[in-house]
Amino acid sequence: MPQRVRQSLLRNTLLIYITVSSVTISADVCSEKLSDGAVDPCISPYQDTVHYSPKFFPQVGTKIKAVTLSDDSKWKFGNKGDLIEKEYQCVCTPIFCDCSWLNLTTVPQNLPKSIVALNLAQNFIRDLPNCSFCNYTNLMHLDLTRNELTKFQVGSFWGLANLTILNLYNNTIFYSSKNFPAGVFEPLRSLRCLKINRNLHASYKRSFSYPDLALANLVSLESLYLDGISDLNFGKGFGKLTKLRTLVLAGHLEGFCQVGSLTNKTFRNLGQITSLNISSCNLRGENVSSDMFKPLVNLISLDVSFNLALGLSIFLAALKNVNTIEVLRMNFIDSSYLPSVTITQYMVQCLPSALRTLEAQGNNFESMAQGVLQYMPPNLSYVDVGGNRFLYGAYIQELKSLRNLKVLKINAGNDLHNIPKYVPKMSVCLRPGEVRTNDADPMLEPLVIRLPPKLLCLDMRNAGLKYLLSELTFDDNNSLESLLLSQNDFPGVYGPFKGLRKVKRLTLDQCFVNEINPYFFKEMDTLEELEINDNQLGGFFQENPNISIFKYLKKLTYIDLSNNALPVVHTRQFEGVNNLEEINLSQNNMWTFFINISAMDKLRVLNLSRTQHSSLPLETRQHIDFLLTSHEVKVDMSYTPILCECSNRDFLTWMTKSPAFDVTFANYVCPFDDSSFKEITDAFQTTMRNLNLKCADYTVLFLVVVCVTLSLVIFVAGAVLYRFRWRLRYMYYAAYLMFNGKIQKDKKLQNFPFDVFMSYANEDEEFILEELLPELNRRNVKVLVHGRDFAVGEFIGTNILTAIKQSRKTLVILTSYLIKSHWCNFEIQMANVESVNTGRPVLMFLILEAIHTTKLTSDLLYHLNNNTYTMYPHEETTGLFWDKLARDLLQP
Repeated sequence: MPQRVRQSLLRNTLLIYITVSSVTISADVCSEKLSDGAVDPCISPYQDTVHYSPKFFPQVGTKIKAVTLSDDSKWKFGNKGDLIEKEYQCVCTPIFCDCSWLNLTTVPQNLPKSIVALNLAQNFIRDLPNCSFCNYTNLMHLDLTRNELTKFQVGSFWGLANLTILNLYNNTIFYSSKNFPAGVFEPLRSLRCLKINRNLHASYKRSFSYPDLALANLVSLESLYLDGISDLNFGKGFGKLTKLRTLVLAGHLEGFCQVGSLTNKTFRNLGQITSLNISSCNLRGENVSSDMFKPLVNLISLDVSFNLALGLSIFLAALKNVNTIEVLRMNFIDSSYLPSVTITQYMVQCLPSALRTLEAQGNNFESMAQGVLQYMPPNLSYVDVGGNRFLYGAYIQELKSLRNLKVLKINAGNDLHNIPKYVPKMSVCLRPGEVRTNDADPMLEPLVIRLPPKLLCLDMRNAGLKYLLSELTFDDNNSLESLLLSQNDFPGVYGPFKGLRKVKRLTLDQCFVNEINPYFFKEMDTLEELEINDNQLGGFFQENPNISIFKYLKKLTYIDLSNNALPVVHTRQFEGVNNLEEINLSQNNMWTFFINISAMDKLRVLNLSRTQHSSLPLETRQHIDFLLTSHEVKVDMSYTPILCECSNRDFLTWMTKSPAFDVTFANYVCPFDDSSFKEITDAFQTTMRNLNLKCADYTVLFLVVVCVTLSLVIFVAGAVLYRFRWRLRYMYYAAYLMFNGKIQKDKKLQNFPFDVFMSYANEDEEFILEELLPELNRRNVKVLVHGRDFAVGEFIGTNILTAIKQSRKTLVILTSYLIKSHWCNFEIQMANVESVNTGRPVLMFLILEAIHTTKLTSDLLYHLNNNTYTMYPHEETTGLFWDKLARDLLQP
């Protein structure tokens, strides 16, 4: 998103929610790349103006308010100090201000003094006078990239004792003592990252030198980004940067780098660094010394990529003096116009013994001398040698010696020849009359690919492979999980591939496949993901309806057969793959769906977009409905000609109601009998209305009318019963009591056995027994308590109604527990009906705790509004309260 658009969005945002989530790491082992393990101090939580990291500022919490800012407004803080306005069009919070892209020429001085991060990038600031940042002593992150700075004053950074990141990328600050006066960086005692690269541009001059006297004051500096100058000399001041660990001199996109020469004195004051990036620096082999890296005794990570004139021999000779390197990037350091290179034992032995990660792309490697791999660094776990010219050789049989290798990339190279059935031998001359007999030769050794035992991913995409995938055996001692063979040329897939007992993912897309033998997968029973899209399998599927192509893949969960010109997929061709969760058949010519998905109980996605399906079989629809009862299912039939005629009305009705389809039906089309097409824009509403009129059936209408009438009768009857449900239940229990002689008909009790019946939840029993009941007993109030006075063996409803009729009042102890109690609700309703039936006031409420009205039922709110209630005084419970409560309960 362009910066100005982002600014506009931020200025019109009223609430910015700041969320922190862990970064999701892809489970694809082929994407893994080892790093040097160090935490980059140059990464700021304010690189994106709307995402922060509360771990740096826990006092801020997780929510910050911001407002639209106008040109003439002043700073204002809300009640909690989190609502801000200002006169600049900066977007701010109490801890951060984004003033980028505002055409500023000076540093604004009336920003909140509490900010810890300030973004002034993409402006026109030319000078930083003394005390430019004295108002912002809490600053930790300052971004001045892409301004027009040319020099500094001694006091340009006064007041920034807490600054940890200073980004001066892409200005015009030439390296000289005049532009970097001594002491300019002295206030920056906490600075950990400094970027002053891409400052030389086309105005680069050979007379420039690094301002080491000014830099020497940065005692906490860990990462330094500079442009690479021709006379590369790191003065004594760099030796005082004892905490410096990362030095970046890279050119191209990173900065400007034109290093002329490297000697054993170049880095003599940088022995403390652990990471060095001198990629794209125009290094030339004739201008560098073989001991140039000798002073870097702590070096762990080295990047010399894209120095095309450096040369392998010169660079490898220099590596012999550094054994501490663990991460080495030497991509494209040899000209692609030179003859191909065979990796020799000498080259391998030049590699640092501690090496774990090696990138050596585009260096014209063609082969390896026999026995070379055993001399590779023992801890090597990641190797990327893509973009080379590797041919088949004996070294392939020696890959097993790389016992700790986890990722090997040799993709994007030139054509490799067909893999032979037997290990190729050197050509020999035949004597006259001698006949070669390959297959009968007992000395021929079967070809077995021995992979590194810890290799998880083999990526050979776009490797120029061109052969039939016939039988191929891998040594059983392998851990391979991902085999990526996409974008090659494999017209026939026959197999089997043996020995891959742990493989989970196989990609054969864009490989011109036109035939598959089911036995290819026979020994891949662990396969979970299969991608064979963008091939030419249409004729094969049509001509072999009875072949169970994937029958050995019992654990397969994902299959992609899209864009294969498939006219049909028969039932048996998908036999045995009952664990499928996603099927992609899009962009094919299929007219009818024959696949039986009734056994695929885990199916979640069925992609039939851009096919020729006009509907789906009833059995398929029924199983999709069944699946929807247990989990979400998505069916995509966009850009598919769904027939919009009476013959297909059942399917259209099901489709428009099924949650398996996109409710908007975007990109759905309808063909009609007259060969016309219509793009659906209203989710089939007009189409369905027209079909309902056109295909009307009066029998159905009659049944609908009958059903509607019956439904209305049932509804009305149900509504009446529901309206008088409590009165009916009251009448039932009252009749039961009269029938059993426990009360007399129409007799109104004048002398009640009890003064009050207590309705409360069991969770409140402690309050009832220990406080309420004793207080009422002392005031001669006769209390009926269900736990003590209900008749054992009697119906609960009968006991409740008897208690209400034998008590002058029913006192409801209202708490959150009572609201949840079924029987307490029953007692309230029965007491209310008793009150209506007898004409005497029965219900009283004692509110024991404050309860929000949203938690009360409508019935309970009605009773509270129409009956007496009192609040229980928790803080000061006096005798006056209990006296009044007793009097109220004893009133007739």
